[in-house]
Amino acid sequence: MVLKVSLNNWRGRLALGILVLAGSSLLVVVIVSRFVIGTLGDDRLKVTRDMLQVPLGYLPNSARLNARLAAAELSESDRDLVSAKAHALRAINLSPNDHRFRVTLASIQEAEGDRAAAEASLEAARSLAPNDWRVHYRLGNLLVREGKLTQSLEEFRIAVAANNTVLPGTLDLVWRASRGDLEAVQTVAGTSPKARLTLAQFLVNVSRPTEAASVFGSIDRAGRVASSLESTNFLNSLIAAGELGSARDLWSEIVGGDRQSTLVWNGGFERDLSKDFAQFDWTLGRSEYARFVIDAAVARTGSRSLRVEFAGRDTTLLDNEVRQLVAVRPGVRYSLECYAKASELETPEGPRVVVSSGPSAWIAASDPVVHGTGDWQRLVVDFVAPQSASGATTAVLISIKRKPKFSYDEPTRGTVWFDDFSLKEQ
Repeated sequence: MVLKVSLNNWRGRLALGILVLAGSSLLVVVIVSRFVIGTLGDDRLKVTRDMLQVPLGYLPNSARLNARLAAAELSESDRDLVSAKAHALRAINLSPNDHRFRVTLASIQEAEGDRAAAEASLEAARSLAPNDWRVHYRLGNLLVREGKLTQSLEEFRIAVAANNTVLPGTLDLVWRASRGDLEAVQTVAGTSPKARLTLAQFLVNVSRPTEAASVFGSIDRAGRVASSLESTNFLNSLIAAGELGSARDLWSEIVGGDRQSTLVWNGGFERDLSKDFAQFDWTLGRSEYARFVIDAAVARTGSRSLRVEFAGRDTTLLDNEVRQLVAVRPGVRYSLECYAKASELETPEGPRVVVSSGPSAWIAASDPVVHGTGDWQRLVVDFVAPQSASGATTAVLISIKRKPKFSYDEPTRGTVWFDDFSLKEQ
């Protein structure tokens, strides 16, 4: 059937005008409807129950507006759960394949106290959107509240694998719900290096450093190096927890070394100093009294040494600008050895190599470096490692210090090189 309209008379022109006007009006209605639904249905826009009543009156068959009103009703202090549920169900009937509406219904059902129904709604949402981590996360939380911890772990694992930012909170929840079950939190974390780093840090924070070290050690070296900030933070936490032996072993694996027989790392300064992993390496700080440089032109053995250039300022003081943290066994006698060479050293008393249990707690010190210019001289420090509260591995600081005997002394000038540090048990 073909409708023909003649424009040669006024009736035809009037009919065409009416058709155009009707079509335009319908188009305007469609555009306005879509704008209203799109705007009020946007989850980023915070809406209230009252804001949605009028638009929904004009557009009662909008699934999105019904779902938004259900969620808004649920958030009101004087909420009407019956009304909220009715709108959620209507949204589902209008758009049965949108998983978000079933998540809203689950929240309403749980608010009603019907967790079994809420679980069924979330399982339906999971079937519609198996790759949406939010659904798995919501279902995992609900299962925990239902006392179904074992079932929740897989849901959490899938959610965490898709969005690692929820892992810390998830670990805390599962740890408390499982009463400190290590296997449960390991299941949730999964096997990715980044997730296991987060798990290791979490275990340190809940005072399980031994297990934390084991988890960290299970991560391949490339994964630990790639996440240098997280690895550094973990090693620092492990040291603060008193697990110095484990921290030193794990650190050695990262930097590509081992527990050397001398115990001191990079004693000849042949390696570049580590910037990302400096826990057990030499640290060279700043000083107004001296400059510290790795010298590739002077060495006792090998090709490099540490050069200390004194600035010639009055009452020269060196404290902990040059230091290394060394893990030792408590109560064991050790001998620290190194070599020093001076050039045009003018000083009331030369610098010493010092072993301390803290920044200011000296245990023992070498003789001072002889002033003037001379060949390499051997410096020795014999000491007994301090006891630790737990009896486990403890640590000492090896540093180069110059401490004035009086409040004022003459300035120190000249250069001193240090090389071939070694530490052995006696």
